[in-house]
Amino acid sequence: MEGTAVEPRPEDSAYREESGRHPAERHPIRTCVGCRRRDRQSHVMRVVARPIDGQIVAVIDERRRLSGRGAWLHPDPACMETAIKRRAFSRALRGSVDTAQLAADFQAHLERRDKRSDSPPSSPKAGQNPHGNPMRTQR
Repeated sequence: MEGTAVEPRPEDSAYREESGRHPAERHPIRTCVGCRRRDRQSHVMRVVARPIDGQIVAVIDERRRLSGRGAWLHPDPACMETAIKRRAFSRALRGSVDTAQLAADFQAHLERRDKRSDSPPSSPKAGQNPHGNPMRTQR
């Protein structure tokens, strides 16, 4: 019996990432409009166009739930500056958008995020579940 070694099927290799992981371990990949690098969706923030006071304004979609087309941006001031300079938001959102308020909101978003990461994680006390509610041992 020749060739007892199991050879990978061509269709299996087509579904593997560059790192050799299986499709179940994949994460959504998005491209930053500022630096044009690809990154995991969890590492970039979403920006959408919203009508505010009669004009279309780019706003940060912190929960990633607002309807409409989104543009993705790294939480990095250099990416924000590059995107504004290149008018990348208007191109990505397919329409003329005002980005003046976005720059201020971006700074506030970064400050809030930094404050959350600076606070020490709270550990649950003995006898409490992770949400802080007391656990019952009897019904």
